[in-house]
Formats: sequence, structure tokens, C-alpha cells
Amino acid sequence: MRISILIPLIISFFMGLSPVWAGINISCSHPELCRLAKIVFIENQIDDFQFTTLVQIKGDPHEFEPSVSEVKNLINAEVLISGPAELNPWIKKINYQRSKNKNTKTINILLKSTDYNLYPGTSHEVLSHFWLYPKIFCSIKNEMEKQFTALGYFSLKNKTQACEVEEKNITTALKETLAKMNYPLVLTHDALLPLIESLISKDKKSAVTAIKGSGHHQEASSITVKKLYDVLKAPKVIWILEEKIHVPQSIISKKRADDIVINIDTANSQGLRSFQILETLNSKLKAIQK
Repeated sequence: MRISILIPLIISFFMGLSPVWAGINISCSHPELCRLAKIVFIENQIDDFQFTTLVQIKGDPHEFEPSVSEVKNLINAEVLISGPAELNPWIKKINYQRSKNKNTKTINILLKSTDYNLYPGTSHEVLSHFWLYPKIFCSIKNEMEKQFTALGYFSLKNKTQACEVEEKNITTALKETLAKMNYPLVLTHDALLPLIESLISKDKKSAVTAIKGSGHHQEASSITVKKLYDVLKAPKVIWILEEKIHVPQSIISKKRADDIVINIDTANSQGLRSFQILETLNSKLKAIQK
């Protein structure tokens, strides 16, 4: 037997006959960061990668606190993609601890002042749901590509404008659908509020309200409840219920028999389509018009 063949067999034997992963292994502080990174790697024709989300976030990420074991894994991960602090306030302490270890690398994806201006007049906590805001999604994607390139993972030789094209397509589609809506909208959570308000005419803004805010553990306020009652003066409204987001029963009980209900999971996307959640929302809104 040739030595070139024998050596790998000996190594496999001493490694317990288990294959050794030789590709790129990157961890993330939020599943949407891993999903975006996968999109970036696939578009750049890099297939030897493995992404791991180190925390199991269910529902509103602003109300999530990592466990002790998750904190340990976040601090010790060799390469970590870290998201905006507005999304996960606890990530600042994680990154500080990581900065003390020269053997770790952190790809810190932050919202820039220019990102806030893309959807003006709203809180930074809301906009940290970057996967729900096409323009911010593309901005963060570009930043992620730059950092991956700087670390030598790939070279952007043929930079395309695919994200910008997708952003315009979904924005146009949603704008056209919302223009045909004849009923006020009630959102149980404000993650989608700035996007929807940016796509509707000024005379319709008063017909859209959100119940729960995106601040850390922020509940419905007296102001939002009052706006809800104002909107409910209409004979019929459309409730957009964000799944896995806790809303008091006293609010949910305000749904009436003739109201229309749309259930949508805005917490985590499925698959690798950039704006899958917004595409789903647009389809459900269009179905109402039929």
C-alpha cells in the first residue's frame, strides 16, 4: 500500500474513525445573523462552511436572556458573528469578555447612523429586527461581506446588486398591496410598524397602530391602548398577530368576530430567501383582497 494512502487511514484510526471538519466554522449570537452569513457565503460560491447559532432565541429577541452555558459558549467561540446591541443588549458584555482573548475573532455587525435614517422617526430597537427592513438588511449584508473579505474568507471580485434589486421588488410589492387595503391594521407588536408606515400614504398612517413595543421587556402602554380603541372604531380591522410574541389577553380579547386575523412569525426566517417573512406577509395581505 502506498504511503500517501496509508497515512490518512492511520490518522482516521487514531481520531476514532471520525471525519475531521476542515471547513470554516463560525458561530452567531442570533439565528438571523447565521442565515444572512449563509446567504453571503453561498452567493460567493463558498461551500465549505458550518454556522452554529449559540443561543436558542424563541419569540421577541429583546425579551431573551442567554443561559449560563450559552454565555460561556458565546465568550469562547473561536469566530463569532455579533449583532446590534439594540437587538441583544447582553451582547456588549459578551464582546468585552471576548476582547480579552487574542485567540477569538468577532465579526461585529452594528447599525450605523445612516441605517437609522433609512426608516426615520422610530426607535433603534425596532430597526434592529434588520431582517424585516429590506434597506437595512442590504446595508448589514454589505458590511458583513466587507468584514468577511477583510478576514480573508473570500474576495468580492464580482460584486452584484442582487440585494438592492430584491429590496426594491419586495418594497414595491408590499406598497402596492397596502395601497389596496380598505381596513385599518392592528399590529400586536411594533417590529413591522416603521416598515408599513413607510409604505403607506400619509392619510392612512392613523389607521395603523401597534400594541407592544420593541424595547427590552416593553409592554403595551396607555398611549398604544388608546390608539387601539381609536382604530377599533372602524367596523372591521386587520389584526397582524406576530407569533411567539406575548400580548396580554386583555388586548387579544378585543378581536371581534368580523375582524380579519393574519398570523405571522417575524422572529425567525426559514430558508435562504432574503425577505421570506415579508413575502409571506404580502401573500397573506393579498389573499384578503380576493
